[in-house]
Amino acid sequence: MSTLITLRHLRSFVAVADTGSFTRAAERLFLTQSSLSSTIHQLEEDVGVKLFERTTRSVTLTPAARHLHQQAKTLLQQFDTMISDLRAVALHQHGHLRIAAAPSIVAWLLIPALPRFQADYPNVTLSVREAGSAEIERRVRDGDVDFGITSRLLDYDDLDYVPLLRDRYGIVCSADHPLATPTEDVHWSQVSAHQDDLVGLASDTQVGIVHRQTLQDFNVAEPREEVSSSTSLYPMLQLGGRLCILPRLTAITHQLEKLPFRMLRDPVLYRELFLVSRSLRSLSSTAQALQQALIDTLRERELPAGIALSTT
Repeated sequence: MSTLITLRHLRSFVAVADTGSFTRAAERLFLTQSSLSSTIHQLEEDVGVKLFERTTRSVTLTPAARHLHQQAKTLLQQFDTMISDLRAVALHQHGHLRIAAAPSIVAWLLIPALPRFQADYPNVTLSVREAGSAEIERRVRDGDVDFGITSRLLDYDDLDYVPLLRDRYGIVCSADHPLATPTEDVHWSQVSAHQDDLVGLASDTQVGIVHRQTLQDFNVAEPREEVSSSTSLYPMLQLGGRLCILPRLTAITHQLEKLPFRMLRDPVLYRELFLVSRSLRSLSSTAQALQQALIDTLRERELPAGIALSTT
């Protein structure tokens, strides 16, 4: 007997197709695996086509389902956008947005973009959460925020990552440090020669992870001192005789811009920042408008050396 195909069937199909797993798809949709399997079975019976090849280790799309996959994703995105736009109209552009971003992005880009956004959406309120990369990605995935601006650290398969900008790494140090005086870029080997002076950043940030991975290549020990965010780094460096590895954007926000900064080379490394949102949930019209305000503001700004718009 024919079953009415609903959005639930399409969302279930797309989730399994995206993740390649009934287990992960069920977690994404907050369903039991048996309920998800039943929904997919109903869809297959109704369309009269097998959609997935199942083995004990993998789930893959059948040739007939590959075309349906992209069409279903497009349809779901259009539907979600339509509903969001209708709600925005019904609320006369009232609403509340929740954003999570790295502290440097909040200060350097998000706050400067707000006047542009609020000129068109004066009744939309905003909550901003500053956090490390891992926490931002988890908050977006769990639906605690509408979108985030961060690095691609955990790389969840149910999140969309849209490249925003590239940010070159360097060192920031106290004014009395020997590496404060060179006029050229600093080599990583020079950093390794001052390993006892290093102040680290927490490992739940992209900066902290790059820091540790690269220092391991030069056989440098873990920093003896560590701070949880860039906001507490300035007073630590002010103690003297210390340095920290940071992206350029972080080094020109808060009070860190008062301290010497030198670009790192051999290797030259970049942090890439993304607009991060959930794959199966279209952004509301107000969230899209805020993202556009961020992009427009970024394009108009004079970018400091070491910072560039992403090209992909």
